[in-house]
Amino acid sequence: MTGLNDTDIRLDDELALTQATDGDAPLCSGFDCLYQNIVLEALTQPGDLFYDETFGWGLYDFIQSEGDDELTQLEIAQRARVGLQKREVIVPESIDVNVEFSDDVIRLLCSFQLIGEEEARTLNVVIGAVSVEVVTE
Repeated sequence: MTGLNDTDIRLDDELALTQATDGDAPLCSGFDCLYQNIVLEALTQPGDLFYDETFGWGLYDFIQSEGDDELTQLEIAQRARVGLQKREVIVPESIDVNVEFSDDVIRLLCSFQLIGEEEARTLNVVIGAVSVEVVTE
């Protein structure tokens, strides 16, 4: 699991590899690397990562589900909360997860605070009829 002191290849907004002008793959580190890894975990199904069967929130399980069902919303919120709580650099008490349903779309709104920071960070995920995507607002 990626932390604040790790480095990774930077992905673009569509999670594809990027290329620098010199042909090398640019890197990201610090919060950018951590956030990128959280996004990847939110969009991954458990078992899809061959070397870590537990990596992934499994949100694709909720595509085309009835998002107005309270039990479904609780399950989505719990998966996000557990995924964020696994990160040692996130203050567990700062994690706030809300699930909203409107226009046949489930919106997962997460906020959390990193150890040593005072401002909360956010992660917003939209679970639609055919896809799961992280949105920046």
